[in-house]
Amino acid sequence: MVILGLGSNLHDRLANLRFALTHIKQIPNFSVLQVSPVYISDALVPDNAPVSWDTPYLNLALHCDTTLAPHELLRHVKEIEKKVGRTPGKDWGPRIIDIDLLAWDDLMLYDEKLHIPHEHLAERPFALWPLADVAPFWIYPKQDKTAAELAAGWGSRFTGDAPFHTRQIAQRIDASQLVGIINVTPDSFSDGGHFFDALRAVEQMKHLVLAGAEIIDIGAEATNPRASAISSDEEWQRLEPVLSAVLAAAITMDIQPKISVDTRHADVASKALELGINWINDVSGLQDVKMRKVVAASQCDVVVMHHLGIPVDKNIILLRDSNPVGLILEWAEQRLDELTQHGIAQERIIFDVGIGFGKNAEQSLELLKNIDAFQRLGTRLLVGHSRKTFLGQFTDKLFAERDIETTVLSLFLAEKRVDYLRVHNIEMHARAFKIRGALF
Repeated sequence: MVILGLGSNLHDRLANLRFALTHIKQIPNFSVLQVSPVYISDALVPDNAPVSWDTPYLNLALHCDTTLAPHELLRHVKEIEKKVGRTPGKDWGPRIIDIDLLAWDDLMLYDEKLHIPHEHLAERPFALWPLADVAPFWIYPKQDKTAAELAAGWGSRFTGDAPFHTRQIAQRIDASQLVGIINVTPDSFSDGGHFFDALRAVEQMKHLVLAGAEIIDIGAEATNPRASAISSDEEWQRLEPVLSAVLAAAITMDIQPKISVDTRHADVASKALELGINWINDVSGLQDVKMRKVVAASQCDVVVMHHLGIPVDKNIILLRDSNPVGLILEWAEQRLDELTQHGIAQERIIFDVGIGFGKNAEQSLELLKNIDAFQRLGTRLLVGHSRKTFLGQFTDKLFAERDIETTVLSLFLAEKRVDYLRVHNIEMHARAFKIRGALF
């Protein structure tokens, strides 16, 4: 048993940790058995350090197994730190990534390169709590106590009352990233009319991020079958005050979300990009050449969704005797080829199969069951299945009461390595993913 501790307090910290985990999994003769929850804590800095160093860390632990010797593993770890972007030789200061060998069975090894187990474990909840999450029965040889026994002394993992204000956050790096939804619309099927007010939208954004969202998707035009199309001018009139307020608030948060705008209008996308958003989520699949030019001229990521018409017409669906997976794969490959020819790099594209958009209930479920077929596209994948009509196969509950069905599907999609899940009930999903992470 080997426990690695990972930490980051520069730039996109969750992305840094994910990138490191990806490379750690590629170490030969090495396997990652379990990933802990993520903790946020104050930076540990020396006296008189620059103010810029006092940036909160995100930390986690990995329970691993290996046939490598400690110094062999250390060499791999140092190479990974370089790949992520860490400058060698820095003992203090902000770090894009920090990978420590926290524990190694009952080994005690202290030389000029390695200190195993880490000598400050019992003083640092940001290291010991994650370790105790993945190896609660590991015995700390200096005190002859288990990790769980030592960690219990700090009380709750969630209040921030422990040393360094350490607390567990809802986001994980080993599950699909959660996309929270804010609809600035009167006619969205689940939550229309709730967030026209900018202050209320900001509070909802903060709630979603605290609950576990990493991306906030803001839309001002509903696309469900009961909705009516609106002009780009009306869309921007709804969107601009909310978007400006959300962007201003987002940069002040401990976990800063990426902001996505759900629009099919090129002029709205252009204005939103000028404000500094991260994603364009185009439910029309970048059908408009003007939208393609706007996206190509930017650095944003873009969600490209399959559809048969916007807003949705429930009478227009894929042929009932067709293979929906094959048809949409063919469509996606053609669309991706068009977009790359327009100068939009594939690594910026996120593909969405468009659950409910031109598909009946059976076709939507078939797409979900075979979602891993779309990995062959070579893009990241997003699924938006939350509370949708096709769930009527399983429940007669109202749309807003379909979170149980949505979450069970989300657990399946996370196992299929779907990168992003666009869902309404972020808290239920984050809690479910934590239990999943503790069991597998």
